[in-house]
Amino acid sequence: MLVNHCHVRPAGTMDAANPALGTIEVLREIIDELGIDRAVAFAPSPRGLDGPREANQWLWEQIRDDDRLEGFMTLNPTAPESVAIMQEFAEKGLRGIKTHPPMHHFRIDDEAAYPFYEEAAHLNLPILFHTGVHGWFLEDYTPILIDRITHEFPLLKIIVEHMGGWEFFGEALAVVRNNENCYAGLTSTLDKDWAWYIPQELLQHMISLIGSERVIFGTDYPFRQLDDIRRDIEVAHSICNGPAEAENVLGKSLAALIGCD
Repeated sequence: MLVNHCHVRPAGTMDAANPALGTIEVLREIIDELGIDRAVAFAPSPRGLDGPREANQWLWEQIRDDDRLEGFMTLNPTAPESVAIMQEFAEKGLRGIKTHPPMHHFRIDDEAAYPFYEEAAHLNLPILFHTGVHGWFLEDYTPILIDRITHEFPLLKIIVEHMGGWEFFGEALAVVRNNENCYAGLTSTLDKDWAWYIPQELLQHMISLIGSERVIFGTDYPFRQLDDIRRDIEVAHSICNGPAEAENVLGKSLAALIGCD
């Protein structure tokens, strides 16, 4: 099993009262407990660190000797230094990029991001876009904007994370159906009490439309903890039509996307 979307930070930088929250050490304990073979960890946003290069350097240093953790950079595609940082850490072995438009304050189809998208496609690095209501201006990160990016950069691989949540699920599904280089991210969509919940029958229909080979499970650690992730894995099995689909959703699709066997 290979799971996506694990946020990690240095001890004490996420919650001073709970220094272990979000640490790689706790993530390792969780994947051991749940029998997860490997996980993709995201570099932290710069808060609490010196800047984006330093944040990605920290992640690389933490995981470079750990064959159970793969790394995704966290970058703002419109920031002037991001292309150079991407190139540096792609060479060091990080396998993808996480972006968060409402937190980074960029519009998905801003042409200032085009050099970043072009280089990511050249380096064969998938880009994960957070989608779904998260403050800021909805018009700047509505999932339909990804459709233009896929046509401008047809070799760029994209994970549409959270599939827009309930509010934008239809848009997100349209984008993934329309573009074979797009993948559906299930992170935090499987719990009815969670912000980006999508009813199971809709997710089952989505899998039947696009195929399990383009569906990717994620944990949202540490916002979701051991018992939450265990339940999400159970739900992921339940929305799949048999073990072959579940194998894809719970790791095989992601492994193929990022090139790790």
